[in-house]
Amino acid sequence: MDAQEITTRLVLAYELLLEEAENPKGRRWRSSGSGGGWIDDEEEDEEDGDLWPWVNEIRCLGQSCRSSCIVTAPFLFSYAEDTARARAMSPNAFQGWSVGGETKDWARYCVNLAVGQCPELCIHYVTSDQHAELTDKLQGIIDGMVPLQEGAFDIQAYIAKASYDNNRRPRAKRRPKAEGEYVDWY
Repeated sequence: MDAQEITTRLVLAYELLLEEAENPKGRRWRSSGSGGGWIDDEEEDEEDGDLWPWVNEIRCLGQSCRSSCIVTAPFLFSYAEDTARARAMSPNAFQGWSVGGETKDWARYCVNLAVGQCPELCIHYVTSDQHAELTDKLQGIIDGMVPLQEGAFDIQAYIAKASYDNNRRPRAKRRPKAEGEYVDWY
């Protein structure tokens, strides 16, 4: 990087910080593949805010995995026919976290357990838009349109960016279950 590029990036970063300082509450910055911008939390589509598991099939061990996500959460993960690696169902195909007779909490627990037990750390939580873009990038590698090294690097960079964007969401404040005169019970 030359001095001009560093200066340009620094100026853009300061402009972003100034906009953030002037930004009214209830709005946040969301970057995307085509750029970024401020979005209102109230106006954001509820479905877009949900996070879905996505499997990086390049890193996945497939059927040789000793703690398979497919065994832990078979309602969400399955082996892909073209790569013989684990693949998560797309957000559009998944009708909700309540599966069969299982409760919603149990299904979430199974998915979180599968994500936590992945030995290669190849399962990531992404939004439905990010899921579609990552799937397109992966399909380009599978079809041979993008070289493996270049495509794997692009996917890892996009996952890092998505993880950063998704973790910037304001967390819900913890509310006490009961309140006493002097103590809040959690």
